Amino acid sequence: MGVVGEVLLLPDSYILVIAEKPRAAAKIAEALGARTRVRIDGLNVWVGRLGRDYVVIAPTAGHLYTLYTEDRDYPTFNYSWGPRWLYEKGSEHLRRYYNVFKKLAGRARYFINACDYDIEGSVIGYNIIHHLGDVKRAYRVKFSTLTKEELVRAFNNLQPLDWGNIESGIARHVLDWIWGINISRALSDIVSRLYGRRAVLSAGRVQSPTLLELVRRYLERATFVPEVGFTLSVKVVYGGREYGLENLFQPFRRLSDARKVLETLKESSRLVVERVERREVKLPPPPPFNLTELQLEAARIFGLSPAKTLEIAESLYLDSLISYPRTNSEKLPKTIDNTSILRRLESLPKLGVYASELLRRGLLRPREGEREDPAHPAIHPTGYLPGRRLRNTEADLYEMIVRRYLASFYPEAVVEEISYTLVEPSTGLRFRLSGRRVLRYEWLKVYTYKRVESSEVPSLTAGTSLAISSARLVRVYSKPPTLYSKATILRWMEEVGIGTEATRAEIIETIFRRGYVRGSRIEVTELGLDVARILSTLFKEVTEVELTREFERKLREIASGVRTKEDVIEEAKAKLREKLLEVKKMLFEDRVEVVKEKAGLGSSSTSCAVCGKGAAGSYGGLSLCLVHGLAYENVVRAYRSWSEGAGVGFEDYLRTLLKLRSTGRYAREVAEYLIKRVR
Repeated sequence: MGVVGEVLLLPDSYILVIAEKPRAAAKIAEALGARTRVRIDGLNVWVGRLGRDYVVIAPTAGHLYTLYTEDRDYPTFNYSWGPRWLYEKGSEHLRRYYNVFKKLAGRARYFINACDYDIEGSVIGYNIIHHLGDVKRAYRVKFSTLTKEELVRAFNNLQPLDWGNIESGIARHVLDWIWGINISRALSDIVSRLYGRRAVLSAGRVQSPTLLELVRRYLERATFVPEVGFTLSVKVVYGGREYGLENLFQPFRRLSDARKVLETLKESSRLVVERVERREVKLPPPPPFNLTELQLEAARIFGLSPAKTLEIAESLYLDSLISYPRTNSEKLPKTIDNTSILRRLESLPKLGVYASELLRRGLLRPREGEREDPAHPAIHPTGYLPGRRLRNTEADLYEMIVRRYLASFYPEAVVEEISYTLVEPSTGLRFRLSGRRVLRYEWLKVYTYKRVESSEVPSLTAGTSLAISSARLVRVYSKPPTLYSKATILRWMEEVGIGTEATRAEIIETIFRRGYVRGSRIEVTELGLDVARILSTLFKEVTEVELTREFERKLREIASGVRTKEDVIEEAKAKLREKLLEVKKMLFEDRVEVVKEKAGLGSSSTSCAVCGKGAAGSYGGLSLCLVHGLAYENVVRAYRSWSEGAGVGFEDYLRTLLKLRSTGRYAREVAEYLIKRVR
């Protein structure tokens, strides 16, 4: 035994195990029977045996190393890895972890990367071993839960370092770094030159296309002008009960047409059952969660942000209650002992009865989804029960994960749907009266977050005549697009293939922290609009979704060995260098007014008639900025349908727009300005 640090005794030689977090290190130590706990620089490490060898288990706290450069200009592609506490603000707490590993690495015979088995965990452990130890004497352990059984099994089956994940992860960090630092510096330079003040702005390889999508949807909503139509609200009576009908025809564009049909309906006063449809619909149980589905469902049910959901899920994982949450899988491989998990879950209040039912009925094969992750299974309970009182959000999320897991074993639910098509003979207008009832609940009784509402309808046959009890004219307006939430923009990122399940939530939070957006229904700030205009004009080629998606594919190909990280990094440098030099040349050669117009920020010489900012052009003889110009075009275009269909004058139309909540913010401002001009 030898002395390390103050007077702490450690073996002269040992296997050094690197855990990603202190709680994970404690779980590994408990599983391996490493009961001796010592403190080095105020941090706990654990000492025990792994076979015949001594083992020291030490935690990090995420990435100890980061990329940095001494260059102050752009473009720059000179970078090195260094301790985060030296190069990143707010990372001083990592200094102790770094010092502990620096002390421990010298006596280590072997190294084991026991960080989370994903790209980030692979890079975290690799960097510590590479900089402070020896990768030639390193191994990897793979586990998906922090249960004793799985950890023991993993450490009895050590693997070589996962070089595919390491190489892909390093390439991802480099790409994100060179994209971020160079575009961010160029952005700051542009704004500083245009407005004569220092500005520190940020952009990113995945962050920028995500911001541009948020801006696209926001402007679509903020410049929205509803179009008017006319429809009918019809009810029938049968057996002493009144039933509302669904229209099977589009709204009328003209008020006069709707009035004619309404009069005909009132004169006819009856509808006839034209067709009867009865069918049984089978609702398959949902598969277990992957991370994205968990984040979306937690947002829908509990109002949690994707980042908060991931934070809570990671806490449940570190308590050994659920499997590793950063997974894209919807599958539970046969290696998972579901019978043992269900037996343990029988002890859970409220939910144990369902585990018992599954065991009694022999329902032990879960329904799986299509998505697969080579590293980890779908998120599922381990069968370990909470050893402490879970906080409200923890308890809610844990219960939802358990319910989803249990539901996946149940048979499909069965719903009977009844639909009657009713017709008014003289006009041929058709309506629908529909109802449904649940015949077999099965998984619906477990996963209570999914509800199928029953609605009773009478038993009718074709040819039955029903009396119209009421018919009235209803003015309807086209609906604006819905603003993104944190959950729905995360869904968009997944659908277009940018970012990873592990990084998307943090990227969204970064956009909020930068002050580019705000609100639960995401609105874009003036700063966000300015940054988006610059990105979409001066940096269009390197901020498009297609390019980001292309590099995501190449990063996956690095992991599978199809490409090398060096080739992908050099390709990214070439694309960035060309664009950055082009922008830098423009800033050097062109006047401020020219740069401002090229960046989509309007003219310095002409002001917007509505808001007073730089005008982007002339719209109907008015000098307007870009957003008010878009809104003006929508106001003018929509008026044609209002004039033809509703017969309203222009000023009345504008005043109506101001009363409608669906009118977008910028369209409303244009309407207010035009009303003043009409006066």
